[in-house]
Amino acid sequence: MRTVLLSSMAIFLLAGCGDPDAADQPADGPDAAPAEPAALETPDWIQVDDDAETVRIDLIAGETGSNNYWNFNGFHGGQGEIVVPEGYEVTIYFENRDPNMAHSVGVGELEAQYPSTFSEVTPIFEGAVSSNPTSSSESTLPGESEEFTFVASEAGEFALICYVPAHAVTGMWMPFTVSAEGEYGVRS
Repeated sequence: MRTVLLSSMAIFLLAGCGDPDAADQPADGPDAAPAEPAALETPDWIQVDDDAETVRIDLIAGETGSNNYWNFNGFHGGQGEIVVPEGYEVTIYFENRDPNMAHSVGVGELEAQYPSTFSEVTPIFEGAVSSNPTSSSESTLPGESEEFTFVASEAGEFALICYVPAHAVTGMWMPFTVSAEGEYGVRS
């Protein structure tokens, strides 16, 4: 029985199924084009006025129980990229529906991994952060809301981050892109 099993494994490997270089090649071969990014959609929680060059984002912390309520509009851990046009004035109406925890939000650097705590918070754009962002007792408490406005003056890939200790490291962040091409919406 052992010989049959080893022989079957050898045939499997020789047939190319165990090719160690196969993982390095795209599914459709080495010349396949990279996958197209998901299409942008404009949910009702994002309003854009191209004439006034403004964007309003209704951002809700703890909208769902996903990730222990540590989410923005149900998104966490890099899901739900928000895209706004470069040069537009962005107003974030921030509401905390988490029944237990305070949350914050600010536009920061897009990182592969976030720290447990932030010693200093410097938003990418002036004014692009909620009040007392690192405080678990003085940031936006359950049932509270606040609003802040900034100009998305530089195109690039950033993130909306909750700066309350341990929140970002456990996934309370989402991509925030400023588009030089004038695009807007959410890419799920």
